Amino acid sequence: MTPTATDETARQQALRRRRLQQRQTVIFGALITVLLVVGLVAGLMWAGAVPAPFKRSFSSASPTEQQIVTPCPPEGATPVAFSEVLANVFNGTDRGGLAGETGQALGQLGVVVNQQANWPQGAYTGAVQIVVGPLGVTAGYSLARIFPGAVVSLDSSRGDESVDVVLGEKYDKMLAPDQIAALDPAAPLEAPAGCTPVEAPTQAPA
Repeated sequence: MTPTATDETARQQALRRRRLQQRQTVIFGALITVLLVVGLVAGLMWAGAVPAPFKRSFSSASPTEQQIVTPCPPEGATPVAFSEVLANVFNGTDRGGLAGETGQALGQLGVVVNQQANWPQGAYTGAVQIVVGPLGVTAGYSLARIFPGAVVSLDSSRGDESVDVVLGEKYDKMLAPDQIAALDPAAPLEAPAGCTPVEAPTQAPA
C-alpha cells in the first residue's frame, strides 16, 4: 500500500514534535542543572565552606571596636601578686581547650581563675585582650606582662577588680616559667602610648 500525502504529513509533524520535545528536554535539563549548581555554591558560601567572590567593606567600625578604650595604669603602680588577681579566661578562637589549658597555667602561677569558657562575642582576631573595670586596671596590667602582645581594654561598667583574659587568633603562648620568674615585681607598670587616664577609687565599695 502506497503511503498517501496525508500520512507523510502526519509523520513529518510527529517527527517535528519529537525534535521539539527533545530540544525542550535538553534546555530545561540544562537550566535545572545550572540552578542546582548555583544553589549548591550559594549554600556552601553561606555555610562558610567556600569563600565569597567579594566582600563588602564597611566604612564604620563595629560597635565592639568603637567601645574599646585603653586605660592607663595608675602612675607609679607596681604589679600586684598573681594570687591577688581574679581572672576569667575566654577562648576567642576555634582551637578547642585553649581556655582550660591557659586557665590551668594561670592557676599554677597563683591566679584565682573563676571561669573558663568560649568568648561570648565570638572570635577575637588579636593576640590577647585583657578586659578590666576601673578597679582592675593594675591587676590587668600585672597579668598582661606574661602575655606577649596583650592589650588592656576598659569596661567602665565593671564594678569589681576581676579581669577577663580573651585569647585570640594570634595568641601563641604565655611567657615561659623562667621568663615569668625573671620579671621584676618592683618595676612600675608601663603605660602604653595613647592610653586614657582612669579615675578609680582605691578599693571596691563595701
